[in-house]
Amino acid sequence: MDARQELWKFFPSSLGVSDQDLSLFLSSLTLRHLSKGDHFLNAGETNPIKGLVTRGCLRVYFTEADGTERVLYFAPDGWCLTNIGNATGEWPAVLRVDALEPTDVLVIDRERLGTAHEPACDRIWRALAETALLTFQERLVGGLRKTAAQRYLDFRRLYPGLDSRIAQYHVAGYLGVSPEFLSKLRKRLIRDEYRLAPS
Repeated sequence: MDARQELWKFFPSSLGVSDQDLSLFLSSLTLRHLSKGDHFLNAGETNPIKGLVTRGCLRVYFTEADGTERVLYFAPDGWCLTNIGNATGEWPAVLRVDALEPTDVLVIDRERLGTAHEPACDRIWRALAETALLTFQERLVGGLRKTAAQRYLDFRRLYPGLDSRIAQYHVAGYLGVSPEFLSKLRKRLIRDEYRLAPS
C-alpha cells in the first residue's frame, strides 16, 4: 500500500497540507510489524497510539467485567489508528489493540519528529483524528437507533470484505450481538438477498 496515496484522501484542500508537510510527516513514522494475536496496546499502558495501518487489520476493544469483549472499531489496511481519549499518553489506556492478521503499522516517532515541524504534523494528525471521530460518532448513533441487521449492513459497507477475513465472533463483538445471533442474521440476509435477486 502506498502510504502517501492513502494519507492524501483524509485531507480536505482547506487544511493546507503541502507535499513537503506530508514528506516530513512520513519521515516521523516508523514501521512496526505485528504477528496475528500480538498486542499493539494493552489496557493500563500510557503510550499514545497514532499510526497508519498499511497491511493487515487491528481490533480496538475493551473487556467487560464478565469477560465479554466489545469491539469499538477495526483498523484494516488504509485506516488510521488514533486514541481520541489519550492522544498525549498522559493517562492509562482503557482500550486494548491487537492484530487479527499479520499487520504492519506506521507509528509516529516523537523523537524523530522533533519540534521544528510539529505544527504541520499536528495539523495532519488532527485531520486524521477528526475523521476517526466522525466515523465513531456515526457508529454510536447507529448503535442507538438501528437494528442489528442495519448495523451489520453498515459494517459491510464500512469494511468491505473484512467479514471474510476475520473470525465472526469479532464481528459479533463489534455489533453487540452473540455469535449465534449473527450466524442466524447472516443466513436470513442471504436468504432475503436471494429471494429479491432478479430471476
